[in-house]
Amino acid sequence: MRVLRADGTGSAFSIDIDDRHLQAYGTAHGGVLAGLIDAAMGLAILPRITGRGCATVELKVNFLGPAVPGRLTGTGRVVSQGRRTVVAWAEATDPTGGLVACGLGTFQIFGDPA
Repeated sequence: MRVLRADGTGSAFSIDIDDRHLQAYGTAHGGVLAGLIDAAMGLAILPRITGRGCATVELKVNFLGPAVPGRLTGTGRVVSQGRRTVVAWAEATDPTGGLVACGLGTFQIFGDPA
């Protein structure tokens, strides 16, 4: 994965889908897309919690279309942030800009505030 942006407004990164990521039907395995969605949300959260960490406690992914070999882009943003939990949203798009997956996650913040 290649990080394109990770700041207080959200995240963006890309991954090149190749034969290693494919399932039997020639499209990216759902686990690859779920990992992309999870990572996009985590990258969107980290700049907002400097000096602390976070862990996924809930993840929901909708698979909306086939992810064929090529570059996928993941973007994430924080929807709501409290003292100990964060809710985030992410999308994965194909090279044409088509939405192939989206997801919503809840994250636990750990560590002491800086």
